[in-house]
Amino acid sequence: MSTVIVGLRYYCRYYLMGKVTASDHLMFVALVCTWGNFVVNYYQDVTSSGYRSSYLRRPDKRPLIEGKVLGTLISWWIYRLSYNLALGFVKLSILFFYRTIASNRTFRRLVYATMAIVVMYTIGAVIAAILQCENPSDAWSPANYFATFDKFDPNRRQPKCYDPVKLWAFSAAANLLSDVIILLLPLPALLSLRIPMSKRLALIGVFSVGLLAIVASSIRVWVMALWAESPSNSARYGNDLLLWGQVETNSGIISASVPFLRLLFRDRQVEERGTVQKKISATPATPVELEAQTPPKVIDQGEWPVQGEKPVGYPVAKQPVKMRRPNWGPFITVPQELNPRTGSTQQESALEPVHEPRMNI
Repeated sequence: MSTVIVGLRYYCRYYLMGKVTASDHLMFVALVCTWGNFVVNYYQDVTSSGYRSSYLRRPDKRPLIEGKVLGTLISWWIYRLSYNLALGFVKLSILFFYRTIASNRTFRRLVYATMAIVVMYTIGAVIAAILQCENPSDAWSPANYFATFDKFDPNRRQPKCYDPVKLWAFSAAANLLSDVIILLLPLPALLSLRIPMSKRLALIGVFSVGLLAIVASSIRVWVMALWAESPSNSARYGNDLLLWGQVETNSGIISASVPFLRLLFRDRQVEERGTVQKKISATPATPVELEAQTPPKVIDQGEWPVQGEKPVGYPVAKQPVKMRRPNWGPFITVPQELNPRTGSTQQESALEPVHEPRMNI
């Protein structure tokens, strides 16, 4: 589904709007990483389902499942890389979009600061995943994995690796916190818009679609807590952890791309408006009935139109004063009323009375 949503997003941005930005390209890269997660998860499910978890505690059965365990460990190692990259690109795509609509200096600085934190965290998480062990190949060694189910043997060479559970728990909490911060960043700007309350709430609702990713991230944190309790639980809940990681990244892509699909319905709305305007303009004007005793009025062509006035039907619109306002252009879901004074100015100018010509009788 995320692939279809991103495809429709590119269609709307390129063919209907005529502009594709860095935010769209970053989301495409996140989609590619998510497809990599899907392939890795499928391979991990195939390899881990080829043996029983009870065989891990039986030394006589371990040679039979060593190949399957090797495939499982390699898929886990690759998954940690692609998962962190996918989430990083999703968040950067959202922040690059925020940068295009940020007119407030404080909001813009907060966006840049969040960008820097996301970039540094993503790079650090990828490096930490690669260098889990001093010798990277020890991270997918079946012998080292089997040793975690045995009693400690001081005569056995111990690989120099850090405990990945603590890192993954920290990463899950950091991802959840960053999702909440990114969701709350534009709310002050949205609440300060001078638009009707109904439109303001609708716009906040569009941005609140990101709650879907936060819910998925919260469930993944809970599954990770179960997975990290013991080595046996890690084998039992491994597939569930991968599944909810996949749900988290895909829900982030979908929630960040759905608001851009409003252009698919714009043409229909414009067509309906045009039909209404044609009906209004086609309505014949009601003739003015003059009383029988009223003599015909003669217009002095020399005095009409009076100097300084314009003929009927040609009112002169005042030039609007240029004001600095949010650049909502790239965000297709925001109507023109989001500009601080545009909507009210147009309505007031439309309601201004037209000066009638003076008539001399």
